[in-house]
Amino acid sequence: MQLRFYANMRTVMGQTSLEVNDPRVDTFRKLVNFLVERHPEAAFHLLDENRDLRTDVPIYVDGRNPRLAQAGIDSPLDPDSVVSFFSPISSGRMNVEVLREPNFGKGATNEG
Repeated sequence: MQLRFYANMRTVMGQTSLEVNDPRVDTFRKLVNFLVERHPEAAFHLLDENRDLRTDVPIYVDGRNPRLAQAGIDSPLDPDSVVSFFSPISSGRMNVEVLREPNFGKGATNEG
């Protein structure tokens, strides 16, 4: 599978892309663990204090947000998947996640 890094994630990873051909890396969670094992400096940018995937880092698998898939970050990856990693967003929340909140647009603020 091909990993693509954009903006600050390019600096963190030291490259614009990376090919992963390890058959053990067959879910998104395993991919994140794989990256952090090989690039420990990426842990701060990808994982929160509980070692969970940070919510403010936009990541897409074949153009889709794995967090929104039924299996979440345990979603399977295909050998020909393209995974894109972007820099954290300033609001700390991805727009699509904010839109799905039950109080969105009902006078509640989503500051954070």
